[in-house]
Amino acid sequence: MYLVGPYLFSGAELEVWLARRRAAALDELAGISAEQLGSKGADAVLRELRGRYGVAHTALHSDDAFFAGERELTAEERASINVSADDTTRYKALSIVIPFSGDEHLLTCTPSIYSAHQPQAEVKDGKITVTYFLSEIEEAQLENSFQRLIALIDRTLEVTQWQALGHNEKLGEALHGEIARRLRG
Repeated sequence: MYLVGPYLFSGAELEVWLARRRAAALDELAGISAEQLGSKGADAVLRELRGRYGVAHTALHSDDAFFAGERELTAEERASINVSADDTTRYKALSIVIPFSGDEHLLTCTPSIYSAHQPQAEVKDGKITVTYFLSEIEEAQLENSFQRLIALIDRTLEVTQWQALGHNEKLGEALHGEIARRLRG
């Protein structure tokens, strides 16, 4: 059984992405005049910027996972796992979709702490698509393999979620401090 697709939690460093969001929020705040801050209200500006640049809680909805399809392996896929042309009917590709909510960056960026065993799947439009290449005799192992994958994604997502919570707290402090400084004059 082979799991295929891009590696999750292996893109840009999550801390770098979060720092850019914080900087973008402060840049936007810098573009708001003191008069605008006064007329809109500091609390309203703070809420608006935190809402736009904060990171939403991200969670898998593995109970809503569904089977997305089965197909034969392509010649390229067979070659990638060393399956001969004679064995083509014994192997297939199965895809399972797991919905998620929140920010996909928490699934694609590299967290500060991560496992050496990164899961593979495609992340797009609020869904994680997991594709397995497997033989007929491996189908019985699919459920256990899928449950282990979900557990691994959940454990790593927990780390990225903690980083996002830290970002949201730092973002609020930075914005609040800058707003207070600007209102003092």
